[in-house]
Amino acid sequence: MFKNNLRLLVEFIVIISGVLLSFYIDDFRQLQNKKLEKDILIGELVITAREDLKQIQNLRKDLIKVQDNIKIFLKDIQDNRKDIADKEIAINYLFISEKMSVSFFPQDGVFSQLISTGSLELIKSNALKNLLLRNFTHYLDRNQANNRTLDDLYLDFVNNVDPFITVMSKDKQDASFIYTDRIVDSFSIDSDYYLSNNFKAYLSSANTMVGKNIDMLNLFEKSYNQILELANKA
Repeated sequence: MFKNNLRLLVEFIVIISGVLLSFYIDDFRQLQNKKLEKDILIGELVITAREDLKQIQNLRKDLIKVQDNIKIFLKDIQDNRKDIADKEIAINYLFISEKMSVSFFPQDGVFSQLISTGSLELIKSNALKNLLLRNFTHYLDRNQANNRTLDDLYLDFVNNVDPFITVMSKDKQDASFIYTDRIVDSFSIDSDYYLSNNFKAYLSSANTMVGKNIDMLNLFEKSYNQILELANKA
């Protein structure tokens, strides 16, 4: 009787141990698969971060030139005289009106996958996790708000400035990018409006908003560089 009970107990322990071991192996396998998925996503994150950095550099270059062109106008009209030729005004204004509202669109798809798959929690570096959360939530929201404001200002230019400073443009023959430079085809410049306080006010507003956009791009650039630096510790 005792031997029977002992045999049953041993069999029970063996069965339970087998079940627990299978659970452990299954959990371990799932964890390894999640870690592999996390590593793949981090690799994709590095690629998109580098692409976004290139986008930031190109946009900032254009926005700095927008500010330079605005300063040329403001300097020219400060003495209530128009010393710049109409053709130059047309070229500079075309660049301002087309580039002032260019927007940065961060590639947040990989971050969304890190969240949805639970991979974010497997990242060892708390600093990297915090950077990702800030970059793709707080900064993203601020960037979208800036973009909406710039879009509104662009519409103001279209409705209120373009009737007086009218520049017809055409694509360059090698145009292949959404933000490619366009060239002046024809133009009409109202000198009185060019020298008006109304135009000066629009230029000042554009200069301020473009400056805020550049500041936002600088924040993103710093964040992305830190993300790339910490990605190997994920």
